[in-house]
Amino acid sequence: MKIKIAIVVILLCASVAGQSKQSIVLGVLEDVPAKFGSAPDVPNFRVVRVVFQKSGNDWHPLPSHCPDEQCLKTISSQFPAEMTWTIAFDGKNLGRVSSRTPKTYDAYAAVGHQEITTKGPLPTVGKRSGDFAGQLDIPVYRPLVANSKPYFEDPDGWKPSSPEPKSIAALREAFRKKYPKLCQISKQGQATLVPLSYRNNDVKVVKAYISKNGWKIARLHLEAIDCEDTEAGFDIDDPWFCMDPQGSTKFFGTGIWLVDAGDYDNDGKSELLFSINRDNRGGYELFYDDFKKHAVYEFSYH
Repeated sequence: MKIKIAIVVILLCASVAGQSKQSIVLGVLEDVPAKFGSAPDVPNFRVVRVVFQKSGNDWHPLPSHCPDEQCLKTISSQFPAEMTWTIAFDGKNLGRVSSRTPKTYDAYAAVGHQEITTKGPLPTVGKRSGDFAGQLDIPVYRPLVANSKPYFEDPDGWKPSSPEPKSIAALREAFRKKYPKLCQISKQGQATLVPLSYRNNDVKVVKAYISKNGWKIARLHLEAIDCEDTEAGFDIDDPWFCMDPQGSTKFFGTGIWLVDAGDYDNDGKSELLFSINRDNRGGYELFYDDFKKHAVYEFSYH
């Protein structure tokens, strides 16, 4: 009897150890306009897009790019067949959702999508809005983080903020350092760019957030064009800068907006998930380790 009990204990311990070693997979619960899917009679439908996987100390993107239609028929084999997710927002658990990977995909922008198998209402925050539409330009629900593990809290406590004048001045100076030369379209002709002389005060803070540890991030805006833009006429995507508690600033991205922050790998520090909104590009970027590292999942719409 003692031998049997010992065997059962060993098996249980091995099972728990095996579960603890399973990779953490991160997805996003998305609201998708029907014209980018296979249900033209339905205005929008919900899916989970599988985007990142934790391996060792780093996050890695799952496959996101297909060069041709043949790839669309086979790439689904590189995604987990079925998943059950914890849906989170703002450090809170919104519920669980199950989903499965289709056999094939019918659009490049659909790579990574899983069909939702959960019955009944799905977690939703707010109303459909153009704020989250990206390149689709059709109102959708806010995307929500989906985690294969029940990790959703935000220990760093990221919240919207209004930076004080000193921080704004530092961020504007960082903007100028990043963009020492900018241009605008000449009044003489749409195809000609001329130098733009701008003041620091012309740079606007569009969005800003602060953590309880004193980290700050901000999205800045100036109507201007990269002087190296040979096509002329495309404004620079709003750049994002971070500021550490000591006041040092660092540029970390453009053409993105914040989806959420949370400790998705349960290591005691929050990751920040951003959505990509660039010309013919969508996807997500995950920043972690105090902005020293990040992973990119990017796809094309056409």
